[in-house]
Amino acid sequence: MEKKNYHEINQYKDALFPVEIYRVNEKGMFPFGRGLRDFHWHDELQFTLAVHGSLTLQVDAGQYFLNEGEAAFINSGMIHAVTKLSKGGQYASLNFPYKLLSFFPGSRMEKEHVLPYVTGGCLPVVILRPETEWQKSALDLLQEINVMWDNDSVIQNEYLITTKIVALWYILISNLSEESKHTFSVDLVRRERLQLMLSFIYEHFSEDIALANIACIAHISIGECCRIFREHLQTTPYQFLTEYRVRKSIELLSGELSVSEIAGRCGYNQTSNYIAKFKSIMDCTPAQYRKHRK
Repeated sequence: MEKKNYHEINQYKDALFPVEIYRVNEKGMFPFGRGLRDFHWHDELQFTLAVHGSLTLQVDAGQYFLNEGEAAFINSGMIHAVTKLSKGGQYASLNFPYKLLSFFPGSRMEKEHVLPYVTGGCLPVVILRPETEWQKSALDLLQEINVMWDNDSVIQNEYLITTKIVALWYILISNLSEESKHTFSVDLVRRERLQLMLSFIYEHFSEDIALANIACIAHISIGECCRIFREHLQTTPYQFLTEYRVRKSIELLSGELSVSEIAGRCGYNQTSNYIAKFKSIMDCTPAQYRKHRK
């Protein structure tokens, strides 16, 4: 299985300006993508800003708490998700390819100021808080970009937005300590194995999946499979699969399918089993959730 077929591919509105801000709250996200509690990875660099309320962000094995107005830089290829969002909370994720920072392919800027920071698994995440002066400067730039997006003034400000993104990057790499520049994330082989297993779950969640199937796709033992999930996602493969199935079923509950039909489409042969799993995670039945949502 090629994991690259299943990780998130950002669909930019304009290929000539490959920048996007994804806005996420408890009800969903816009534009469409992988949002709240949905572990994923992508090639782009990302800055996630807590716009309203607070959130908990997980990047590989680390968990980070962000208050309103704080942000996190997430490097290319890192498995991540916002796992918790306060009531009424909202966050914005700025995504862009690292080539935006290079001016042109093969430039000295790319070789010295971009590639050393986005390759090799170094620098997985950087938390930005306003108490530190340079981090506040970075946050101010991020807020300015976010306001431009809010005011729907992107088209006439594409060049200005790009210069602000480059300035944001320069502030970040100029203020990293020597230690943080050489801090590596989880073992790269284990991350690739986890990506393969997550891709398998995302593709086959509607089927009857055994733990051995998940482990087999990464060519590892069941024990190693469980260790990777436990250490890097703080859950078991089975619990992750269950929560993913419930999240996918929530999307279907907005339509006209019956609860039993939704159960079948999300990998449950018995509707009662689906209802029990749904209630254990959402604290209500699928029917109650559908009624409340309407």
